[in-house]
Amino acid sequence: MCNDNAYGLMGCTMAARELGTTPPCVMQNDYSLINRRIEENGLSEASAPWNEDVGFLAYNTLAGGMLTGKYLGAPAACDDPNKARALGNSVKKRGRMDEPGWGRTQYRYRSGPATQATEAYAALAAEAGMSLTEMSLRWCRSRSAISSVLLGQTSLPQLEQALDIFSAPPSVEFDDDEAFKYYLPEDLLWEIDRVHMQNRLPIFSSDRTRPDRPGQGEIGERVP
Repeated sequence: MCNDNAYGLMGCTMAARELGTTPPCVMQNDYSLINRRIEENGLSEASAPWNEDVGFLAYNTLAGGMLTGKYLGAPAACDDPNKARALGNSVKKRGRMDEPGWGRTQYRYRSGPATQATEAYAALAAEAGMSLTEMSLRWCRSRSAISSVLLGQTSLPQLEQALDIFSAPPSVEFDDDEAFKYYLPEDLLWEIDRVHMQNRLPIFSSDRTRPDRPGQGEIGERVP
């Protein structure tokens, strides 16, 4: 099942049981440092091994490329007020954000609050001596709700970097001869959560609510 919530998962599971057939075996939803909605809407709890025991496949873990940091220096072409730079980036694209079609539909990943969160995470990554990409993917590896990650990339080097991150073993610490494995240090995870708690759903927030489009969101979707 893709892009559903706890209500959808439970409804499908109960319907499958009533019909005597196989219930859903895996959920696939958008999930990243700036989109932890499954933790807020109960899906990660419903799909947990001790409940429905349904796997979770995370996609867009780099938020359409925003969590690589490559759009922080110069915004996506469709947002950039510098027309000459925007034209150059729309021709020599850095990724989907610079494509006219994709870029507009990916607005949620670079809304004002989402960009602020991304900048804060980039600062944490730099402080920890790693790239924002590495921290974002290592964070995904550390989450118990995730069974696997669907990698997306715009170049072979980016794929190789992601594969290196996911093939690297966890760090190990010993306490009273007991081994503890981790992908990010506890203090860094705490700092990440501090940023998260400032806005728990940044990609569903916006500082560009347009008065000339009543009842519509940034890309024209109906607002109930």
